[in-house]
Amino acid sequence: MIKNEEHTPTIRDVARVARVGLMTVSRVINNHPSVRASTRKKVEAAIVQLGYRQNEAARLLKGQRAKLIGLIVPDISDAFFASCAHTVQQIARMHGYMTLVVSSERDPELEFQEAELMASRKVSGLLVVTSMSNRDERMSRLQNTGLAIVAFDRPLPGANTDCVLVENRTGAEEATQHLIEHGHRRIVCAGYDDDTYTVSERVRGYTQQMTSSGLKPQLAFGLSTLDDVRRWLAGIWTSKSRPTAIFSINHRTSVSMLQALTEREIKIPGDIALVGFDDFELAGVVSPALTTIAQSPVEVARRSMALLLERLHTSKDGVRTSPAKILLPVKLMIRASCGPHGVG
Repeated sequence: MIKNEEHTPTIRDVARVARVGLMTVSRVINNHPSVRASTRKKVEAAIVQLGYRQNEAARLLKGQRAKLIGLIVPDISDAFFASCAHTVQQIARMHGYMTLVVSSERDPELEFQEAELMASRKVSGLLVVTSMSNRDERMSRLQNTGLAIVAFDRPLPGANTDCVLVENRTGAEEATQHLIEHGHRRIVCAGYDDDTYTVSERVRGYTQQMTSSGLKPQLAFGLSTLDDVRRWLAGIWTSKSRPTAIFSINHRTSVSMLQALTEREIKIPGDIALVGFDDFELAGVVSPALTTIAQSPVEVARRSMALLLERLHTSKDGVRTSPAKILLPVKLMIRASCGPHGVG
């Protein structure tokens, strides 16, 4: 055993103990896919035996990128993005990377500043849930410096990146159709962030399903807080043409809607039916259990990290001219919040 108090193990020590070349050890450390499993196992065993730790400062002095993944999300307090961040951190750690997670607060300018700062710190790659709704070439210019970027949940306007999306439009169509099949005709689509890709796709799905069924779409947006929902509900509830069903397009709006309806002692589904986009941990526990369109934040984050790692390990400078686009399915989780009744 080489390790002792007077000698800090080096990559040469690892190569000698594993009986491989320096280049092979380097490839194992950097998770290069060309190393055979048996060789990788020998090198990893030598690393553990010696207690070898890579000198990150030396990597940076040589012009290499830090073993660091940057993650930018609109709102880290949002359950969906928090779950994504947790999964990204787990996978990054398994591959020898640390993760730097920041929130853009849904501000496109702040988002770019954060991305630019991460690039200046030589992160290996960047995962972005963008808040940009308009084409912006600045992210593309960052990518052209050799920074690997993967967008998820929504495309990154103006940048030629890989992206992982979900079937937002299809999910909204299924939610709306489910309410129509229960006899509802006055169905309102409620939520916030209608200028983002995900929500606009859900609105398109809802609108298309309503129109094709000969029904009039009704939109209620700007409902990002409980007070917003309370005010909206107070304004529409005494109307003779009030909706008989709500399609809540955001997780946060769904939770606020449940609370506001309960406060007013409005029965679900007796007085009004409710379907939410985004399943959540307590959706099946609340009374009545909430019917939702479920997407998997774990799978979205997992597939995004797989794309990023592929770029880092197999593509020159992490850049690929033909970006991959992955579209993940959603699932209608039928519970009790729509009920069996018809309302005419």
